[in-house]
Amino acid sequence: MSKFYDIKFKAVIVGAVADNAGTFLFMMILASALLSTGLSEDQVMNRMKSMSGLLLQLIVGLGCTVLGGYVAGRMAGRAEVLQGALVAALGMIVALIFREGGTPVWLGIAGFAGMLPAGMGGGYLAYRRRSDLKKTGTAE
Repeated sequence: MSKFYDIKFKAVIVGAVADNAGTFLFMMILASALLSTGLSEDQVMNRMKSMSGLLLQLIVGLGCTVLGGYVAGRMAGRAEVLQGALVAALGMIVALIFREGGTPVWLGIAGFAGMLPAGMGGGYLAYRRRSDLKKTGTAE
């Protein structure tokens, strides 16, 4: 069982930054790509607020939470799933602070419901990576 001293706060912070920066960067690239096709800003915003746009935002956000959990787990080198869960918890706090008004309730529920498993999943992937390296005797 993980203990408080297993938490590597620097790894959690870096993982949370990777999560939020990755999400933000991907969305900015997507918006820029849509703008470069000749769409107006209003048309881009309408597409991002459509059902497919919202689902894409959810998938990208959760995918970046997996990435953040993985980064934190790899940096910590122990209690990887806990590190990933803490990345997700930090991401939930950031999401509450920067929550946009007018977004559908289902999106908020799905996002919050998926964040903890996504962060823990990223941590689990880091744990598996470490376990596989131990088995093969390979050091990084």
